[in-house]
Amino acid sequence: MFKTSYFADQRLEIVILGPMRGEENDSSIQIRNALKEILQDENCRGYLDKYEVTEANVSITFPEEWKGSSIERDVFSKLDTADLVVFNITPRAGETNPSPNVFYELGLVHSLGLPYLVLVQDEIEIPFYLRGIRCYTVKAFEKEELIETLHPPIENFLSDNSPFSFTENIITRFYEGLPVVDISAAVGLATGYYMNFVRRILKDGGFISHYPDKIKRLIVVRPISVFNTYEEDVSAMKDKLIAAGYELILEKLAPILSDKDGGIWFEHINGTVIDIPRTIYPLKRSPRLLSLRKRMDQAYHQQDSQLRVSLLNEAAEKLVDKIESIIKYHIRNDSERVRESLLEFLSVDELVDRIKQV
Repeated sequence: MFKTSYFADQRLEIVILGPMRGEENDSSIQIRNALKEILQDENCRGYLDKYEVTEANVSITFPEEWKGSSIERDVFSKLDTADLVVFNITPRAGETNPSPNVFYELGLVHSLGLPYLVLVQDEIEIPFYLRGIRCYTVKAFEKEELIETLHPPIENFLSDNSPFSFTENIITRFYEGLPVVDISAAVGLATGYYMNFVRRILKDGGFISHYPDKIKRLIVVRPISVFNTYEEDVSAMKDKLIAAGYELILEKLAPILSDKDGGIWFEHINGTVIDIPRTIYPLKRSPRLLSLRKRMDQAYHQQDSQLRVSLLNEAAEKLVDKIESIIKYHIRNDSERVRESLLEFLSVDELVDRIKQV
């Protein structure tokens, strides 16, 4: 996953969810105070500076502060743009189970595939369904202890090369890496692109086996923005390549017996096939983006136009991330060998440097 997709809007939005009480010593207040201090750490601040996330564009909120007319609508709206959700699943005093709203919200976050962390007070029995995920324990919800507990995972979340997944949960493990929302959303576009192009190019016995001099690897180039047209992004990509001294060659290969769909054509540079997937531009019409845009239009007076555009672009970038995940999912589960080692996903800006290395 492209880490930059979390910060494409140059913002960091963290939502804290837990038992709603509202007292001054409420756990959500203590968690926020700890997070604020952690984000001032030199390493964490360095990662945020890299993505041009200023302190003014860091938001850490929880439900007691939200002023909407409907708490459930507020939760949905906040989660729709959240970069990280921090849960406190500790039961209220005198109770043995987490609040029902917390369980519901955690299930929603898992279904959406959002990054999350779970906190729980020490010696509290972890509910059955949560025993398969990482829970961070604290003796008390006090600022200093929370800083010590949360600092490592927060730094990992912000870093470029974290080995940890902040989206994995019991749902994604069951569906081999995919949250519920992706089983029927971006999966259609990604599956079509995989079957009609990626698989035909890289499958053993496919075109790469019959034309090894013409096909050596495949670079799938991410759209500059799904809100552009395919033609605009291809033109921009070709301009960058030409400026660096490279020119794409159009190749049309004759049909082969092992492929029933006829011939195939593509553009390449010395056998490196380069393709921006035309088929994923309809993502701009995905229900998630349309819903987000509609809500922003309804509250236009509350947001400047630049912020609206950046939030929409970030949501679109996350959907493009999912296209990559789904293609890799299909490769892992294909009945025939598809040469994943010869497949790369790059941005237009990264493409020229990679071609120089080939």
